[in-house]
Amino acid sequence: MFGTPEELFDFMQDFEYKDFDTLMSAIDVYLNKSGSCHDQTLFEYSCLCDMKLRPHARFLIAVDKDNIGGETHSFVYWIANGHAYWFENAWEDYKGIHEFNSVPELIDAVVDAFTERNPRKYIYISNLIPADHTIGEDLETFVDICMNDAVLAM
Repeated sequence: MFGTPEELFDFMQDFEYKDFDTLMSAIDVYLNKSGSCHDQTLFEYSCLCDMKLRPHARFLIAVDKDNIGGETHSFVYWIANGHAYWFENAWEDYKGIHEFNSVPELIDAVVDAFTERNPRKYIYISNLIPADHTIGEDLETFVDICMNDAVLAM
């Protein structure tokens, strides 16, 4: 469908962000041109897989001192030519394809930006494995699954 990440990014320019209600399929995100960051990430992941880029997806959550979860975010990246690339569409302030020298540098940049949005919160990061999720699952289920391998990011 898309030959390059740049073509995918161009296609997604008129996508609308929508609050998460239940997890959408990549097809629904494509057809509706909207989705939460989690929905858009799974769509991007699928498209980048089709491009044979072997993407990775991650999940972030801000947790307060009472261990109550707050804001969440998902994002996708891939490694090519000795660099790591963060593909972001849903987070308006960071929309674009961002190049880094390494995966740790990329992760640090995303975590730092998320921490700025969530001061005085503990930030956890985990892998987001699309195969672990079911289309239509609610946010609590989505978060619980992602938290299975979460670690404190900072």
